[in-house]
Amino acid sequence: MTESVIEIKDLKKSFGPEPLFHGLNLSIKAGEKVGIIGPGGCGKSILIKMALGLMDYDQGSIHLFGEDLKKVSLNKLRQLRTQMGVAFQQGALFDYMTVGENLDFAMRQMSNYSKEKRQEKVTQLLTAVKLSGTEDMMTYELSGGMQRRVGIARALSVEPKVAVFDEPTSGLDPVTSTIILNMIADLAKGVEDSTQIILTTNVEIAIRFSRRLVVINEGEVVADGDWHELITNGSEWVQKFLGLRLIGLDRSYAVGLNLPDQFFQQHWGS
Repeated sequence: MTESVIEIKDLKKSFGPEPLFHGLNLSIKAGEKVGIIGPGGCGKSILIKMALGLMDYDQGSIHLFGEDLKKVSLNKLRQLRTQMGVAFQQGALFDYMTVGENLDFAMRQMSNYSKEKRQEKVTQLLTAVKLSGTEDMMTYELSGGMQRRVGIARALSVEPKVAVFDEPTSGLDPVTSTIILNMIADLAKGVEDSTQIILTTNVEIAIRFSRRLVVINEGEVVADGDWHELITNGSEWVQKFLGLRLIGLDRSYAVGLNLPDQFFQQHWGS
């Protein structure tokens, strides 16, 4: 049986009197691609920060690569993090470093690559995300979409066992969003048993990324499964949440998303 790389049980977290999570459960296995989706402010980014050991939680348990985060030493936690790659919202690049320095910094901190290999990887990664020749540019000189691409390259620079992409396409046009999703898929191909997680409020992006969707709302996982099944047979709230974000699409465009026939029958009548 494939082991879980992230195992969350009965997670509880409150900020003041308001609970954010009240018994959330989630298991992600090695090699899976998972889209975690929910309304804005439902706690997707906070959940992943807790799973990385970057933020504490009140009750429950989180195991990362089989290790209980409440019990591991700081040195062990640092070792676990070297197996993770994260592309944060808005890129989260160091604006006082060049593009090349941003990538090199990540590899120096999280790998044993030689200087020569790091330099080679910088060139390869920037070519892969179609940003060749930007090594010496400052990050603030790049457009928003270009910064996202550098962030994705940085997240995958150390060939992590788990790669997390937090809203990698928010605010970007559909063409750029598709390019970024394709780049994520292409860059991750070379990493054996790579687990990939995308956090998004965009249903279209989520279903393009993965068959498995985890839907979070009001502090818990309200749906978890194949999106084809959820969009037609999920709870009333889940069907509404997923469906309303898709029925505004042009029908011919929606066909390209491989939506199930039942969805077309429900919303277009054929």
